[in-house]
Amino acid sequence: MSSYVLSLFLAVVACVIGGALGGMILARPQTMLGLAGLADEDTPKPPLFAEGRAMGGVLIASHGVAALYLGYQPRIGAAMALALAVAWLGAAAGRALSAALDGEAGRFNAGSMVFNALIGITLSLPFFQVGRVLLRGAALA
Repeated sequence: MSSYVLSLFLAVVACVIGGALGGMILARPQTMLGLAGLADEDTPKPPLFAEGRAMGGVLIASHGVAALYLGYQPRIGAAMALALAVAWLGAAAGRALSAALDGEAGRFNAGSMVFNALIGITLSLPFFQVGRVLLRGAALA
């Protein structure tokens, strides 16, 4: 398997993970928000459930479309996956900044920071395989 095909495959797997995370948030927002410390069994916060479900919808739609294009139009999919990678890496950077400024990384925040960074790096792989074609156009490749 070439490194290009492997990068596409890994990016599709990362899209599936991102979409599955969105589905979990859509299906059980209280549980997922509880993991983040935003709601629990005793103090459910229904206004946050709508925000959680909105984020779940964003994750499913964006990762689903990116996975679709990675399979059928890899050059377009690579650009879409790069945009998602920047978002995931931004989330990891935000968590790192929060840990540095707030002084308490916590187990959930540290694990989420690593998870966000790994998904971001994985989603960026296809762009670097076909990046030369994306930047210069197909005629110059």
